[in-house]
Amino acid sequence: MTRHSLCRAALLASSALLAAPAFAQDWPPAFQPLPDFYGYMTPEESMDTFYLPPGYQLEQIATEPLLGDGIVMQWDYQGRLWVVETTFMLNLDELTSATPGSSIVILEDTDGDGVLDSRKVFAKGLVLPRALLILEPGKVIVGEAPNIWLLEDTDGDDVADVKTALTEGNYGGLGGSIEHNPNGMFWNIDNRIYNAYLDEVYRWNGEGFDVERGISITQWGVAADDQGRLLRQGNSAAPSMSFVPDTYYGRSTIFTRNRGNHEWVGGPSRDANRVWPIRPTPGINRGYVDGMLDERGALIELTAAGGLATYRGTALAPEDYGSVFVPEPAAHLLTMSRLFDTGTGMHLRKAYEGADFLTSTEERFRPVFAATGPDGALYVLDLYHGIVQDAVYITNYLNDWIETHDLDETHGANGRVYRLSHESGTASEVMDLAALSTDDLVALLAHDNGWHRDHAQRLIVVQQKQDAVPALRALFSDSPSALGRLHALWTLDGLGAVDTEIALAALASSDRDIRAAGLRVSEALMASGDQQVTDAFLGLIGNTNNDWQVQYQLAASSGALDDAHRLDAMIDIIAAYGANYIALDAVLSGVPDADVPALIAALFAVEAPNAGIANAITTAVTGLTRVGTADEVAALFDQIAAPERAPWQRNAAITGLEVVLAGAADPGLAPPLPRAATGSWTVDDLGTPHYAAFREAVGTADAEQAAIYAAQRAANAPPRPTSALETVDGVPMLSLAAEPTALLALTEDATLATRVTGLTYLVTWPGKDQ
Repeated sequence: MTRHSLCRAALLASSALLAAPAFAQDWPPAFQPLPDFYGYMTPEESMDTFYLPPGYQLEQIATEPLLGDGIVMQWDYQGRLWVVETTFMLNLDELTSATPGSSIVILEDTDGDGVLDSRKVFAKGLVLPRALLILEPGKVIVGEAPNIWLLEDTDGDDVADVKTALTEGNYGGLGGSIEHNPNGMFWNIDNRIYNAYLDEVYRWNGEGFDVERGISITQWGVAADDQGRLLRQGNSAAPSMSFVPDTYYGRSTIFTRNRGNHEWVGGPSRDANRVWPIRPTPGINRGYVDGMLDERGALIELTAAGGLATYRGTALAPEDYGSVFVPEPAAHLLTMSRLFDTGTGMHLRKAYEGADFLTSTEERFRPVFAATGPDGALYVLDLYHGIVQDAVYITNYLNDWIETHDLDETHGANGRVYRLSHESGTASEVMDLAALSTDDLVALLAHDNGWHRDHAQRLIVVQQKQDAVPALRALFSDSPSALGRLHALWTLDGLGAVDTEIALAALASSDRDIRAAGLRVSEALMASGDQQVTDAFLGLIGNTNNDWQVQYQLAASSGALDDAHRLDAMIDIIAAYGANYIALDAVLSGVPDADVPALIAALFAVEAPNAGIANAITTAVTGLTRVGTADEVAALFDQIAAPERAPWQRNAAITGLEVVLAGAADPGLAPPLPRAATGSWTVDDLGTPHYAAFREAVGTADAEQAAIYAAQRAANAPPRPTSALETVDGVPMLSLAAEPTALLALTEDATLATRVTGLTYLVTWPGKDQ
């Protein structure tokens, strides 16, 4: 055990550690009144304000003056804590989103007592950085809008002395809204780096990024479960989950629906959105709106959530493993939900009814980030701030609350870090991973603590430790740990060492997560024409053991098949699984744009009625009608009207036309999220932005950055011919070169004729009498 070890015995024995009581009170705890004090509380005083379920322990491991206003934290390979400190909302009289006053600091426990006691400033003079990723010792990636930097410490003094731009001008906007700038920089098990609020996914190539197009979603925070399924956090909704990785939906310009990515997993109710503050919370931005607060005056649902974590450690209760923790700074709490496999996806359910996991009566407790630590505990970063709402959106109502309670009196820069554990948990040893041998790093891929697995894999991949390949192959083949085998497979992929033998073994695995990962890591082999792997892939169609994750991945990976196999395999997958729109969208995302007409012809060639084929016809017709040329759309009309066309196929195709031209609901869209019943945001002038001029300036910066993004995307997009679809006075219209006589001739069925007439009213051609 190194001097950095934060073993449980040392933590609990340390008299220097500030620990809350054992929380033996009744659960759920009684609702508390509003506090009579809203000012600064010392760290010792704050510890008396917390409520936790019985059996849990809360400890302070860092406070001011060691730590300032932190918003992001990450542990390095040596077990030291890195924190991004910002100048967020320090002074309401000098509003700016472009002050170079932020820093990245390294905190360390130098005497092994469990308390962080050393502070080093790695970098300073930054402008509101929102993302931090430690690549390897001495190399750190920082997202500082609008750029991403590689900061390097080349002389070992823990101070960055080299700054290199990895991407410039497209990671948010300087001076733009901090709520709408990219963040995340989350290294996932698939060795890709994912973001929130940005449609780019990165792979580290040793010198910079290889960029893949993704999806721009959610606001603040990215996490993942053991299998790498991403969770992202919106400010006023429970986390969404991606069953299909982002990059698959960056492949097509025709099929833009993306079911399976950013899917609501909170079930038909809003249970996952519910919060249970320990006391009234009138000091939220829209506390004046009916339905925001319950009859006790407490926040009903998430409103400022972010910085989520999937707990994958050892120091909480064993049943807590895999739970999702979401900080809610506006309500002074940390929520806890559990993930369940439903048989068709995942479901998120609050862990407690009528109470949240960690609550405080203190107004300035502002949890903004959570993470599993190297010792297996759950860590929570507290901004400790009177104001948590960006001034851009502060309403008159909230401003009155701030002024009445002197919440703009910050008492300087404050920041606190809390450690959470459970009496039945076991701490993991904290070690210097960078000092371990390659074989020892490989062994950590089967560790009980996900932090160790993740960081051992990252270090092997970033440093391209090719000498790890024999041990990785052995771990993949022989480990009794399914998670160890999964990490070994992805580590081999990160080293470019997945060969035919490994791919075939993964595709034949009895473990569904390894089969799903095997499909992804096999894509390069299939694309290169490896017939053995291609045959194994094709053999899984219809033989997925009814497993949803394998089906979704099979659909997504089919786009990697070579030209000789791709289209036929896609039709088979659609026929087998296309009744599920997640599987359908995943497979269609891989159809090359030039092959869409051939896809439609192949779909029409399926004679027996099939729900998946019908769904695909509707979706394909919708996509091609939106972007196709006049010739392509005219040919599509002829296919729809062909005498041999079966009624079920024609109905599906006409539905696709109606989605584009008649405003019909797309049947493949996810059902709308259940919405809370809230009143109007406009009540007298309570909802008026208090800092209107600042909001206008930030809005201008956001608009300028959006224009830059649009220009970049347009310049990088493959050129497309002129679409037949245009908007005339707000109405979609198709412009063809000739009359669609075959479609107009569909008059035998009165209902169908009426639908066609309604559609062709929105189609023009030379000589048509308008």
